[in-house]
Amino acid sequence: MDRWLISLKFAMLRNSSAGLRRAGWVIGALLVVATWAGAALAADSGVRHDFLTLVLAMWLIGGMFGPVLMSGAGVLRADYFALLPLSRGQLGRGLLATVFVGVAATYVLLAVLAVSWHAAVLSPVTIVVAVVGSILTWILVIALSRLVYGALGAAMRTRLGIEIAGVQWGILLAAMFAGWMIVSVAFQSIPQLLQAGLPAGPITAVLDSLPTSWTVLAVEAAAAGDWGTSAAWLAALVVLDVVCVVSTVALLVPRSQRVTARRGRPRSRALVAGGGILPATPTGAVIMKELRQWRRDPWRALEASTAVWTGAVIGVFALLGGYTAPAGAFAGVIVAIMVALSGCNLYGQDGSAVWQNVVGESTWSVRADVRGRQWAMALVFLPRALLVSIVFVLLAQAWWAIPFVIAALPATVGAAAGAAILTSAVGVSPGVDPRRRVGPNDANGNIALHIWIALAATAIGVAPTIGMIVWSATSGSTPVMIATAIVGVLNGFVAAWLLGRVAIGYLSTRMVDVFSRIRYGRIFRDTGSGLLDQLAASTLKGEQVALEAKQKERDKRLERARTSA
Repeated sequence: MDRWLISLKFAMLRNSSAGLRRAGWVIGALLVVATWAGAALAADSGVRHDFLTLVLAMWLIGGMFGPVLMSGAGVLRADYFALLPLSRGQLGRGLLATVFVGVAATYVLLAVLAVSWHAAVLSPVTIVVAVVGSILTWILVIALSRLVYGALGAAMRTRLGIEIAGVQWGILLAAMFAGWMIVSVAFQSIPQLLQAGLPAGPITAVLDSLPTSWTVLAVEAAAAGDWGTSAAWLAALVVLDVVCVVSTVALLVPRSQRVTARRGRPRSRALVAGGGILPATPTGAVIMKELRQWRRDPWRALEASTAVWTGAVIGVFALLGGYTAPAGAFAGVIVAIMVALSGCNLYGQDGSAVWQNVVGESTWSVRADVRGRQWAMALVFLPRALLVSIVFVLLAQAWWAIPFVIAALPATVGAAAGAAILTSAVGVSPGVDPRRRVGPNDANGNIALHIWIALAATAIGVAPTIGMIVWSATSGSTPVMIATAIVGVLNGFVAAWLLGRVAIGYLSTRMVDVFSRIRYGRIFRDTGSGLLDQLAASTLKGEQVALEAKQKERDKRLERARTSA
């Protein structure tokens, strides 16, 4: 069965777009060459030890979190085989076996084999230890990559798990947006690393304790004649591999979720619109529904948590970057910007539940839905952005930034909420339906274009506040600073109102089209010629072109098979 699943994996890859995969092949090859080059250019054995432990730890981190960042749930999903008479253990073992066969797994194996250069320099006899240990390390990295992805999906069922996943996503996104602050420092220190190694202390102790370093330690023990210690390190790797493989097999095929009754007293009717806090209107009802969804829906809660941790990690990067430390005071503004990314596919996240918006549509329902979602985003994200701002203004001791932060936060949250709801309405992209979600990337479809549109609309929306901040910074006038804060608040309200008004006008005649895109992946009527219609057609065309390319490739292969037969 494992062989059949591997064949099925390659058959699906042959019928998928190879553009991004080929770019990944090039990047992976360069990383493998860099790993071997560093091992060969190290000044001495001690430096080589430090370099290998550091680089192999980075390969482990990349293997663990790379699939999460790249939506790498694997080509094969467990639900594809739900109707087959297979046990969870059999299917999980087969799915794990498919991960070990591929270009990415080969690159990881080639990278960890760089330890054999260290073994050859110390004592050629220990190359056997290096090869065996490298294979065991390779098994560990690949198994952990699937274990982390499966664990994130399982963690989405608990609040603590969502926060842990939010921290991981925050680190990944922060590394994408502001990792250059750390990378620039790292590149400057590479020559020193290859000449002098790492400074002795907690860093080297932590690296030596990681499982990826155990092969290096086993090789060095064998080179020193201590074969018993060397065998102990390899045995520890074997035990860890067994634990990871067994755990991964169980997580790759999750159990069906059971519906549990909500604990506590029944909610009264007064709580439907917020128990008096919110108005007892359709808009108030939508706000309360959205607030509960941002708290109860694991995927929405993950978006909110990720926004906070992304801003916090970028603030830490800025503080550690030296000359970038003053920028850390604006970490809360990053949280506000994340509103645009978190909400740019709200309707797509709702899945087929958008049908309720269609059957309940009335003169005021669309307006209430749009405004309620915007208010809910502001109520969820603005307090978190304010909290992160306070913390990092104190850490950076940047008291001068307070007026600018006060102006930027409401302006950014308002503009981002408007940009998010408009992008979500125009370019709705269905992911996995809520009732069938398992992995941490299942909530959204193809939103690569949506992110850039939402960010661009947000930047345009906050332009007046940016202009006032520049004027205030250059003039240093107190009245101008006060005016900047006022403009920031007004800018947020106006940008949210304008962009929301555009979304209301668009959805008033196209709510059925939004549902048809989610349910059927197409629109059953001719689109208009306006800018928003063209944008909607472009996002839909991107998905359809990908499907057509797959179908054409499939037809070509079938034709070649008939010809050869």
